Amino acid sequence: MKKQGIALLVAGVLALLAIGAVVVYARGAEDRAMEGTETVEVLEATEDIAVKTPVGDLADKVELVKVPKSVALDGAVSTLDDLGGQVTSVALVAGDQLSTSKFARPDAVKGAAAVPDGMQELTISIAGERFVGGAPKVGDKVGVFSSFSLTDGTKITGNPVNRLLVLKVGLSSEAGDGEAAGTLVTVAVTTKQAEKIIHTKEFGTIWMTLQNDKTDVGGGKTITYKDVTP
Repeated sequence: MKKQGIALLVAGVLALLAIGAVVVYARGAEDRAMEGTETVEVLEATEDIAVKTPVGDLADKVELVKVPKSVALDGAVSTLDDLGGQVTSVALVAGDQLSTSKFARPDAVKGAAAVPDGMQELTISIAGERFVGGAPKVGDKVGVFSSFSLTDGTKITGNPVNRLLVLKVGLSSEAGDGEAAGTLVTVAVTTKQAEKIIHTKEFGTIWMTLQNDKTDVGGGKTITYKDVTP
């Protein structure tokens, strides 16, 4: 039995060495096939990517590969920096090259933005001046400010959520009880962000701000009237 075990172990090692040799040979064959061929580096999708996926969400969905220049697409890109601030204008499948023709500004692509992996959609109804003129666009980033009245009468305001990606925009009908019609802003949120927003909608009031990737969101705090008045 002992000799049989050693024989099986040796056979396993030899099999692994053989597999490694095949992989090395295949890579070498690929390199030899590319010899004398002018090549360029391009980004390729490593998985299927939905329409309106923001460029900022693509880092772990693409890889840099070397291809013959003759098969590189017009406008093929080798870095996501060339596509900053845009979204996919078509659906991509694994192996597709990324090119400038497959991307556009968010407001130039019809339909909703793609929900980033691991996140969920939440629609917030907000009226008039509570959102920068009431005209957000798909692809914008927004922040949420919450205000509450505490049981002791203290009024507080804070900024619990920032840089939410706007997925859809619509108009709400008149809400009733004198409340004016407003804008329906659908955003991508984590569970924790959804909890904070829903709690505010249920028990407080919301203001929404238009932000960008460089907006300073680190200097705020929850305030009361004491922080506002001299």
